[in-house]
Amino acid sequence: MTEKVRIRRQDHLPMPLIYLASAEDLASWYRSGLLWALDHGERALSISCFNSAASMGISLDEAAQAVLRVAADVLYDHPEAESLTILCGDEVSYRVYSFYWNLWYAETKPDHG
Repeated sequence: MTEKVRIRRQDHLPMPLIYLASAEDLASWYRSGLLWALDHGERALSISCFNSAASMGISLDEAAQAVLRVAADVLYDHPEAESLTILCGDEVSYRVYSFYWNLWYAETKPDHG
């Protein structure tokens, strides 16, 4: 399952105009989007992540952890998903999402020192 996931940094991603009260709400929003895509025949999934959680009063660490847990749960529950690309719209979110993904799921751990 974890081999299906790629985290990439990408400039010029459109940022969704959403306001959510907690990291759990954010994760639920992502889960809904992933499940909708699967229900509509998508098998190569993607989500876009930004360092905008702070403007909603959510730390980026909390947001990344909640979103990555949801992404892993969706992939485990839906083996028909062929891949998940996590696109990060800024360097800070790329580092945080990569850090937690590698901490939890990477077979070999990169040096973060």
